[in-house]
Amino acid sequence: MDPSAVTTESTPALEDANIYLEKIQHLIKENYASTQFPNEPFPRADWKKLTDSGIMLSMIPEAYGGRDSHEELCTLIESISRHNLPLGMYTMIITLLFVRNVSKYGTEELKQEVLPLFSTEALIGGFALTEPGCGSNLAKMTTVYEETEQGYHITGQKHWQAFSLSADWWLVAAKNVHNEKEFGYFIVKAAEGFKAVEKYNALGLKAIDYGRNEINAVVPKYRRLQVTSEKLDGAVDMLCASRLSMSAMASGFTARIHEEALERAQRRKIGNGTLYDIGYVQYKLKLIAACKTISKALLVYVTQYNDFRNTLTGNFFEAQAVKTLSTDKMLECALNYQQICGGEGYRYDTPDNSAAYALLDARVYTVFDGTNDLLSQQLAEYCITESVDGNVTCFLSGYEKTRNGLRHIDFDLSLLNKHKTQAQKVLNGQIIARIFGLNCLNNVMQSAEARAFEYEDFRNAAAFLLADIKKIIVEADCLSRL
Repeated sequence: MDPSAVTTESTPALEDANIYLEKIQHLIKENYASTQFPNEPFPRADWKKLTDSGIMLSMIPEAYGGRDSHEELCTLIESISRHNLPLGMYTMIITLLFVRNVSKYGTEELKQEVLPLFSTEALIGGFALTEPGCGSNLAKMTTVYEETEQGYHITGQKHWQAFSLSADWWLVAAKNVHNEKEFGYFIVKAAEGFKAVEKYNALGLKAIDYGRNEINAVVPKYRRLQVTSEKLDGAVDMLCASRLSMSAMASGFTARIHEEALERAQRRKIGNGTLYDIGYVQYKLKLIAACKTISKALLVYVTQYNDFRNTLTGNFFEAQAVKTLSTDKMLECALNYQQICGGEGYRYDTPDNSAAYALLDARVYTVFDGTNDLLSQQLAEYCITESVDGNVTCFLSGYEKTRNGLRHIDFDLSLLNKHKTQAQKVLNGQIIARIFGLNCLNNVMQSAEARAFEYEDFRNAAAFLLADIKKIIVEADCLSRL
């Protein structure tokens, strides 16, 4: 079937970008704001309302009924996450971890089979990577595939993947049963042998179901993605897309938290004044504002200098830095919002704040999609590898993604050249991510385009990032004494 034969009449693919985005934003704000919508698995009927509005189209090529726009997806995820963070994650997983990879790596027959369906129907696609005995060390996965006359026979277990109980389609990673160094990525219909055997009761992100699954499926050969089978390079590319998207979720989420925290402080009566009159509360509000500004700067960088439609293995550095820094700021933001709300912030379903759910939802972001400790270590190791003789500070001073950030630091960073232990690498990676954050802030202020924030916002955010770095240096000194 010729891609040009796929009808797009039922999709809003020709809508102006602003009209398209505003329509979905209005629908989310009016019907699915997390302060009003139940914290429970997102109903399929409501997902249909959103897919009918075109929420899935950004990563689908126009030939298959989509809009094919990296910039629109960044804006869309940010906007959804502002009103409903779990729904932002929900949308990201289907668009970036499933649809994006079918669009980019699928055979023509596979794209013809899957993409028109996702452009018009309320379908859910998941990404099955993690296993019960294999967390971050993906090389130890035991799910295997074997080529047969009928196609590929895939067997094994996966867990903690979003939509464990509800997905219609899956992207499954597996190891060659005859060669443990060769990995394959396959598109599997749930009905073909992807079975849920256990439901997990997750702490947050209640809109998404999690669990454990068993796989025993045979898929036709055209359903194998055309991605490198060497080592785990394919998985790295796929995970870079989701990690970069954390900036959009963080930007939307922290903007809402700042708005709610400020409103709470100004409204809450304390004696003859309000909570806002207390000096330390004002400090916390500035900290939350800094989280918002930093997240926005990261999103601007991802929108302008990355493209989800491209192969992203070359964007490994910023993917690790964006994921760790943006999710750290989400959690920091949520914790301080809950503190401002006091006892009411520790209560589910309180009528005047969303702090409890905000904290539970944000908490998992530093753990899922690669724990931040591990990603920080990998970030440091990347810089060590790219440096000359392990001189990381010299490398960063010339690296286009950090050099302008480094200029804002007027204190000693020689500890970055001490990286013999795993613990040192973790702390060094945290510092490097914050130098990258300073670089992103600097980029926004130097941009000739309309700025995403004002100079005072920049100064405030930079001050908190510099304070972060100094705290980590003190922590590293403490570590050296243990």
